[in-house]
Amino acid sequence: MQKSTKKYWIRFIISGTLAFIVIYLFYTVARENEAIDKWYVDTLNEFAKILLAGAKFITEMFGFEVTTFGKSIRIVDDFKASNIFLDRGCMGRNVMLGYIVLILVFPGKFIHKLWYIPLGVLIIIFVNMLRISGLAITSYCCPEYSDINHYVIFQIAAYIVIFILWIIWFNRFSPFVKKKND
Repeated sequence: MQKSTKKYWIRFIISGTLAFIVIYLFYTVARENEAIDKWYVDTLNEFAKILLAGAKFITEMFGFEVTTFGKSIRIVDDFKASNIFLDRGCMGRNVMLGYIVLILVFPGKFIHKLWYIPLGVLIIIFVNMLRISGLAITSYCCPEYSDINHYVIFQIAAYIVIFILWIIWFNRFSPFVKKKND
């Protein structure tokens, strides 16, 4: 491994470790503060409304009658109703945070990170809206497949999207990209 390449990887590992220590401290220490915890919970509740509004719109595009209440989305017809509750873990916050940290600490020009991180977060949010809509439809149409879709299929799809975003970053914006003149 070349010396300059090794330097990037060492910086990536150290920066990533420090970022995850900060995140760990937030979740274990800072959230003990009542004001910080209230802000965090309120922010997640508002974010849930955004996700549910998008999932409702997508689900209605498939011809379903949909209602949302609190952190739930429901497909309703004359014969049955199916409800999906959006818990904190279902909002994709860990996926988005992992993506943000990955791109932030991975070598590359900061100017590109300023637009690539928000773009990736928007893509992850859209994929999560599709996921919530898919879970609502699955729960309504064929509930026997809800668990495998929730815990396996849609999880894999979300991580594939992040992997693709990282591959694009690595191949287009990282210092490891070979210049055309090389």
